[in-house]
Amino acid sequence: MLSVLIIEDEIPNALRLKEMLIKLDNTIQITGQLHTIRASIQWLSENEHPDLICMDIRLTDGLSFELFNQVKIQSQVIFITAYDEYALRAFEVNGIDYLLKPLEAAKLENSIRKVKNMLGKADHSGMPEILQKIEIRDHVYRSRFLVAYRDMFVPVVTTDIAYFSSENKKNYLTTHQGQRYMIEQTLEELEHELNPQDFFRVSRQYIVSVRSIHKIYQSFNGKLKIELVPANEDSILVSRDKSASLKKWLNSSF
Repeated sequence: MLSVLIIEDEIPNALRLKEMLIKLDNTIQITGQLHTIRASIQWLSENEHPDLICMDIRLTDGLSFELFNQVKIQSQVIFITAYDEYALRAFEVNGIDYLLKPLEAAKLENSIRKVKNMLGKADHSGMPEILQKIEIRDHVYRSRFLVAYRDMFVPVVTTDIAYFSSENKKNYLTTHQGQRYMIEQTLEELEHELNPQDFFRVSRQYIVSVRSIHKIYQSFNGKLKIELVPANEDSILVSRDKSASLKKWLNSSF
């Protein structure tokens, strides 16, 4: 039986990973699901370390690499990341593995197989040197989109976009002028392509620009309700888990 700790700040992603793991091996035991570096440090300091930790690199309160500076991790590690494959080849030493987003079942299965073969051999003593070799450069964020409109293509600069939405398995962008175009990118892909200073994923269906948020209302059970400009037909509710992050994002000076 393989014990696994999941460290992922996006709850839908954490649940999907959990489902994928159990589907691959129903004997896998999920020992916990954590969302921040702070909570992870506390958990790892107070609990027996699992066989495997699956951790997203970029969490709400920083990079998960910080865990190696705070805790002597005794588990095998799989990083879940949007960084490109070439930059992360250094992770292939010391039993460290990585998975690129969006997760693919076949690659996850291969990683689990490698972990099982390495059980009891976790050695992260070389982690500081590995991290020094990895260049985490300032991300180059998307500045424009080329969208199809009737029988032509229209360039749309990112600063003109109010929000992105998803409905009926199709994805759209809406400009501050109220123009709406279908796009090829999924909201998951856009999360990594858009500058987090300007855009925030408030729900599964919406990524919004800071300039598009007109009003925010307190809702039930700690949720928030957002009113956008230009107005949309949906009632956008922000989950209790995301509400604190949203308020922090809106209150940040960056």
